[in-house]
Amino acid sequence: MIKVDFKGNNKEAKDFVKEIASNPMLKDFDVNLNNVNDFATYLKEINNCQKCSCLEKCANNSIGYQTIIENGNFLLKECKYKEQAKQKSLRNSLINTLFVSKSILNAALANFEVNTPNRKKIYEYIIDFINKEKNKEFVKGLYIHGNFATGKTFILGCIANELARNDIKSLIIYFPDLVVELKNAIGTERLEELINYLKSVDVLLIDDFGSENMTTWLRDEMLGSILNYRLMEQKPVFISSNLNFDNELISHLSITNSPSDQLKGNRLKSRLNGLVKSIELDNKEYFR
Repeated sequence: MIKVDFKGNNKEAKDFVKEIASNPMLKDFDVNLNNVNDFATYLKEINNCQKCSCLEKCANNSIGYQTIIENGNFLLKECKYKEQAKQKSLRNSLINTLFVSKSILNAALANFEVNTPNRKKIYEYIIDFINKEKNKEFVKGLYIHGNFATGKTFILGCIANELARNDIKSLIIYFPDLVVELKNAIGTERLEELINYLKSVDVLLIDDFGSENMTTWLRDEMLGSILNYRLMEQKPVFISSNLNFDNELISHLSITNSPSDQLKGNRLKSRLNGLVKSIELDNKEYFR
């Protein structure tokens, strides 16, 4: 903080007042011994803000704030970077994650590369989905399938962040770890809490579906219950998977070749049909 000792009304103090008062920005103000330090801080922080590129590099007395003059009073005003940080924090509060790296919160639709026909379809579908979801119009989510390292998780992060930008809550989960958590919660209140949350969240995003060890308990008592509820309540689901939506998914859900398992597998897939639109994420060389 700029400060000059004015004890004794010395020449140094008078020269300092003269120097600050000579600034063209202060031509309409009465700069004197009583307020010169405030005006000096005001000028210094204007200069700091002009050179600043981010909140972390703020050189002002109060990080993220700039001294301003309003109605003759010196006040602190949030800078644009402070405001951006607050908005980002607010958006992130609308995104809940389970077993997914917090780095997914940095995924942005603006960075989604539309470099293949299917990627373009996915991008356009997300934009259309967001617009309709804002208007409380039910739209199917996406079942995004493709090879490893094609950017499926990144896309789910983009969707979650775009939803948050539009004040829509979402939950993004890494499915294999969720399955472990569900099993560990059997016989506790935690199990019911998890299931109710998975049912009720505005938009559910499931990452890496199909990598888990599918069991009849998981299929019939967990997934069946969750997906059936979301279908009836018209609550969207987005899923990423390495399994295609036809033969590979049916084989995974059926578990065995027995008629009863085949029937239950097809029943669960029919619920997914009502919740998602399948699209392949092409360009296997792509990696996020």
